[in-house]
Amino acid sequence: MNSILGARIRSLRESKGFTQEQIAENMGCTRQKYARIEKGLIDISYASLNSIAQTLGISVEEITSSVNNAYKEQPVFRANGDFAQEDKFQYISTMIDTFYAHRKLYNSVRQVDLDE
Repeated sequence: MNSILGARIRSLRESKGFTQEQIAENMGCTRQKYARIEKGLIDISYASLNSIAQTLGISVEEITSSVNNAYKEQPVFRANGDFAQEDKFQYISTMIDTFYAHRKLYNSVRQVDLDE
């Protein structure tokens, strides 16, 4: 889990334009210790997470959401509240087309293997 948190912290740090030195300075630790946090080599405390989040201007949940896997698909609705049934049909149609394209490609590759 440390490596997942570390990768998430690094991604957020880079997207905000901070250096490791800047974060480490705000945390009151060395850059080397902070680098080990990003690499997932050491355990990270809630206090450290909170300090990193404050420095980046985000909430702790934005860091831990990658661990909590908070992303959930939302159903498609229209602005007036009606369920977008035809939107589902379009999605299914696109998926079927994609499936057949992959199937066609698979069969063509498989045929080449059989010919050899």
